[in-house]
Amino acid sequence: MLDVSLRELEYVVAVHRERNFTRAAQQLHMAQPALSQAILRLERRLGVRLFDRTSRRVEPTVAGHNLAVDALDIIDRVGAAIVRTTATPRRAVTVHISEPALETPRRLMAALRSADPALSMHLTTLPRSLTGDDARGAQLSLTIGAPIQVAGARSTPLRAERVGALMDVRHPLAPQVSVTGDDLERYPVVSIDDQLSQWNRWIAQWATSQGRPPRWTTSAVFGIVASSDMVTDGESLFVCLESVAADVSDNFRWLPLAPTVTASWFLNWMDAHSDSPEVRDCVSAAAAFAEECGWITGGSLPGR
Repeated sequence: MLDVSLRELEYVVAVHRERNFTRAAQQLHMAQPALSQAILRLERRLGVRLFDRTSRRVEPTVAGHNLAVDALDIIDRVGAAIVRTTATPRRAVTVHISEPALETPRRLMAALRSADPALSMHLTTLPRSLTGDDARGAQLSLTIGAPIQVAGARSTPLRAERVGALMDVRHPLAPQVSVTGDDLERYPVVSIDDQLSQWNRWIAQWATSQGRPPRWTTSAVFGIVASSDMVTDGESLFVCLESVAADVSDNFRWLPLAPTVTASWFLNWMDAHSDSPEVRDCVSAAAAFAEECGWITGGSLPGR
């Protein structure tokens, strides 16, 4: 197959229209000798003469005329295709996850990307205190985590996980089978930065319901790695989801809270985004993945 560029077709069209190499070169913003040489090279590759040159005028041959007519059509169609391509809106969603390193959001994001590889997914990790305002302002398409308690927010359940305490294997509680509210009062509980998460509030509410307010560490951190580092002192406890235990070394032990308590993951979006095909597809794909994993049954969390 002959290698003819779009630029070379533009050369042919310009010379055909102007019937003059100098004027055609000016129109193409190039030097006249360069244009003449380009046409000569093209003629040699094609094996036909495209233009008859005289001292006064340039006339297209039959082959040159036919090529110029077809080339103009090709150039116009390519230009129209570029306009259509650049005018097509990019399909994208913005997803907020406060702790994207956790197993559940990692698996969910992988499932969403697999369900629609052409969809651009932009991940944010905004502080929890800002996600409600951003969702209302339509800056976020979706959030994965606890339900957003704002007007116009919608949610679908994805998974319920047991909550427990991660500790060093040397911790006095390590031989036990569970951790109680009394234990959270006796041993320091890793404090999570409340600007980034409401996890401390959740822990405090549960512990208070057991009649034992938690005893917090003096330092506040955020993230699995930083929180895990805090419990290497052999005394502190990191209250976290059961799936966190799968991401730490054998130097740690995770025990469930007693009585059993769970924290639920939800996919959230605003009514303003309900008509978005991308959001609808993500909600459907997330629900299907949660069903496949056995996290939900019939769209509901186990026991609900």
